[in-house]
Amino acid sequence: MNFYSKIFAVAGLGLGLGMNPGTANAAILDYNLALTGNLNGAVHVEGMTFVGGNLVSTQLSEFNHKDKTPEGSFDGLEVAGNVSGQMKIMQGETAVYGTKDASAQIFCDGSVNCTTGGVNLSAKKIALSNEMASLTSNYQGLAANAAAAKSDKKIKLQYTGTDALAIFSVNAADIFFQNSEIDLDMGKAVQVVINVLGNATVTNTNLTGNWNYSNTLWNFYTATTVNFGSMAVKGSVLAANADVFNATGFDGSLYARSYTNDSLREVHGFFWPQPQVDPHTSVPEPSILVLLLAGLGMLGLGQLRRRQ
Repeated sequence: MNFYSKIFAVAGLGLGLGMNPGTANAAILDYNLALTGNLNGAVHVEGMTFVGGNLVSTQLSEFNHKDKTPEGSFDGLEVAGNVSGQMKIMQGETAVYGTKDASAQIFCDGSVNCTTGGVNLSAKKIALSNEMASLTSNYQGLAANAAAAKSDKKIKLQYTGTDALAIFSVNAADIFFQNSEIDLDMGKAVQVVINVLGNATVTNTNLTGNWNYSNTLWNFYTATTVNFGSMAVKGSVLAANADVFNATGFDGSLYARSYTNDSLREVHGFFWPQPQVDPHTSVPEPSILVLLLAGLGMLGLGQLRRRQ
């Protein structure tokens, strides 16, 4: 098991808490769209959605649009606060919420009655918020093993190593500027984390090259505002403390504080997976080694006392 695999093995133990197979306790990465705050605008989300604040649908929104909600007793839409506007729950899925405006309309596609109101989701909101914060911190803490090269308005994110996980560390202002082009070359890497420092305001930025939507994660670890403008986002976005705005669409999942758009946007069902860990290799972590040594020390002390 390499260094990064060990990091994620430990992180995975914490991030998986509360996620037991066969139960309805979904972890953050099971969601296609997860917000700890409000959703304002209109969306077509192919998988499962969690809104920790209020949902204001300004046009007809559709949830579980492509039936990518996990199998089992899961809800295609969960809203901790108030629901208003028009929306449709697709593919026979269900929706739960706290309160609903009298004028709100929730249509059920594939079922007769798909909604349940008066549901308290405060505990789930806290759990998902904590999980999101842990996730962004874990990725931010990894040392970069790849670099960005800039030539005029073109930025090349190129990985030349042999690890399965490529990690870039960039400043938002250095890559998101007027008419910039960002090209990704993953090389031999299987997955890519792009750690982004600072707030982002995108103006006519294009993403070019061979982007792997499911295996790319943008981690805006310090941002409080991310405005994608007219950019088509490729890969999943993690912005735990940020209010996210616009984008022409997301080829990946979105995890943020809130999301606002000015017209209908699609969130496609490309899900960021935890990096794989080799199940055949086991390397004790330093903390485990300390416990083992302490235990051996106690056993030795016991033997010594018995001899005396």
